[in-house]
Amino acid sequence: MSDPRSTSPAVRVVVAVLLIAPFVVYLAVPSYARVEPRLAGFPFFYWWQLLWVILTAVFIGVAYRLSRRARPARPADEEDD
Repeated sequence: MSDPRSTSPAVRVVVAVLLIAPFVVYLAVPSYARVEPRLAGFPFFYWWQLLWVILTAVFIGVAYRLSRRARPARPADEEDD
């Protein structure tokens, strides 16, 4: 298993922000607990949450790719004969 400290600090900060941002938004309920503006008849509360479900998936995917790209390549496991 690769050492998690081998990634650069800047990449780790970006990954952390991408993973924490959705939680901060979800916890700020008073900021989106309202009916207006409506989108296709749906109250703001519902479409805002649905938007953030999709954005959370995108954020997690980007964080995963950044963390995988920042890791050094591991040598292939050699079997002992």
